[in-house]
Amino acid sequence: LKALELTPDHIIGHSVGEIGCAYGDGCWTMQETILAAYARGIASYESKSVNGAMAAVGMNFRDVEKTLPSTIDIACHNGIDSTTISGPVKAVREYIEKLKEKNIFAKEVESSGMALHSRYIKEMGVDLLKRLKEVIKNPKKRSERWISSTYPENEWSVNPESQFCSAEYHTKNLLNPVLFEEVTEIVPKNSLTIEIAPHGLLKSILKRSIKDGVHISLTRRDNKEGCSLLMDSLGK
Repeated sequence: LKALELTPDHIIGHSVGEIGCAYGDGCWTMQETILAAYARGIASYESKSVNGAMAAVGMNFRDVEKTLPSTIDIACHNGIDSTTISGPVKAVREYIEKLKEKNIFAKEVESSGMALHSRYIKEMGVDLLKRLKEVIKNPKKRSERWISSTYPENEWSVNPESQFCSAEYHTKNLLNPVLFEEVTEIVPKNSLTIEIAPHGLLKSILKRSIKDGVHISLTRRDNKEGCSLLMDSLGK
C-alpha cells in the first residue's frame, strides 16, 4: 500500500492488529514490529494461564453484559451486534449452549486454549511487558492518524500512556477489551476501509457498522488465487 502511495487518513487495529498500526504509523521499524509480534507469540506460548476459550456472540456487548456469568469477561466490542467473550472453557461452552437455546448466535472461536483480553492472562501480560521493553527502547508518540481501540476516547488527551506506542500500551492491548465498536462510531460513515489480515474477518462487521462505506479485504483464506484477489481488491 505504501509503494502504491495509498496513504490512509486513519489506521485502526483490532487486538494484535495494533502491532500493524505501530508499523503503519511509523512508530516502529520493520525489525521492531517483527520482534514485538514474536514477543507476543512467545509470551502466549509460555503462559501458564487457565485452560481458556473464546466465543463470538451475535449481540451488542451492552446486552451481553446483562446475561454474562461472573466467570466470563467481555473480550471485544466488535460492533453493533457482535461481541467476543473470554473465560474458562467449561464456563464459555455452557454459556454458548444457553444462548443457542434462545436462538442467539454463539460460536466458539480458535484461541489456542487462551482466554485473551481477560483477567485470566495477567501472567502473560507480565511476561509480554518485560519482553517488549527489551525491544522498544525509545517509545514514540502516536500520530492522530492512529485511532486507538485500546484506550477509550476520553483518555486520549489526558492519559500520557495512551499517547505513546510503548511496551505498556501494547501490554494493555493484550489484557483489556478491544474497543473496536467505539472506534467505528468515530470514523465517517462513508469511509473506504481496507482490511489487512490473513482473512477478511471484520468485513461483515464493518458493513453493518459503517453502512455507507466501501469495505475491502486484501486476502481470503479460501481463495487459491491470492494474487488475483489482491489485484482485484486494489482495483476496487
